[in-house]
Amino acid sequence: MSVRKNISLENVHLKKLEPLVQKHNGNFSAAMREIIDLIDIMTKDPEAVNDLIDGLKTDYNLTENVFYWLIKQARGRLIDPEHLNSIIDPAKIVMLSDLEKYLDDMTNGVSWQTQIKIEDYDDNVNPSQVKVVLSGNSGYKMEFLGGMISSFLVINKKQEIISLKRSSNKITVNFRKQLNANLSRISLINYFGDMEDISSEISKKQDFWKCIVNLYKQTNYNMVTLPKNYYNELLVGKEAPSYLTAPIEAIHKIPIRDIPLDVLIQTMKSVYEFMGIVERIDVNENTLYIYHGNTDKRAINAIEKILLNVLDLNGAKYESRCSENLIVMSPIKLKTEVLPL
Repeated sequence: MSVRKNISLENVHLKKLEPLVQKHNGNFSAAMREIIDLIDIMTKDPEAVNDLIDGLKTDYNLTENVFYWLIKQARGRLIDPEHLNSIIDPAKIVMLSDLEKYLDDMTNGVSWQTQIKIEDYDDNVNPSQVKVVLSGNSGYKMEFLGGMISSFLVINKKQEIISLKRSSNKITVNFRKQLNANLSRISLINYFGDMEDISSEISKKQDFWKCIVNLYKQTNYNMVTLPKNYYNELLVGKEAPSYLTAPIEAIHKIPIRDIPLDVLIQTMKSVYEFMGIVERIDVNENTLYIYHGNTDKRAINAIEKILLNVLDLNGAKYESRCSENLIVMSPIKLKTEVLPL
């Protein structure tokens, strides 16, 4: 005999029951009967239930730890479009309000512990601007979700990231409409994909990078990297060339003269330090303090020429002072002529 009773449940309880209801193909009564059967087992054999719960906790901890480890490994990598579409289907998620609701449902479980808000947009389908705010207690999880959402907006909503602000428990990303897909992609890589090129190159030439990494590691990074043409000139006994601009131009893909001075100086610092040309370059405004690590005066003069010529090609006039340990390069101050009254 079936007895019908009315019960009142909050949304939070319905959420918890959802997997069990789906198991019974939407039959809520069947789900409730299974819960009652489980309670019956609990009252008859509490120890068996405790063992089951302990086992579930162990499985959950393993799953959670592996999940968190994978999220950490994904930092700086962008999810590929195929997998992105399988997570957020652009054919089904068209409106930004639907995207926010979908993401809210997806991250509602204990694994994510992240809140996502999509706001400040002027059109629900084709916005000219959008702001995404992620809040949570894990920077890695917020970073992963932020990159995924940004990829969706860049690819499917023609958006470009114009700013990103990070704090310990919040990431705020601002977007604007950008019809140039290449510029949108560049903004995505700059803010969320700084490991994309590195990972791609390592994957393509693993043996090469294993060897290089091992060399640098075993020599405590006491290595020098040179362009092949520069090296060839040294091999045939020519005087050390006084121009070493190819690495900088390769990075920026424009001539030295077209690179803003402040950007050029920061690039000189990173490139020449990592190539091993100098030990360190400190920058104070536009003055460079170069720790060269050489004792031979000819070597010091060669380094001085290299750096002065780069600055000169940019149109920046500098003067330098050398010592055993340091080269100081500072802008030449133009003298102003005072005309008599």
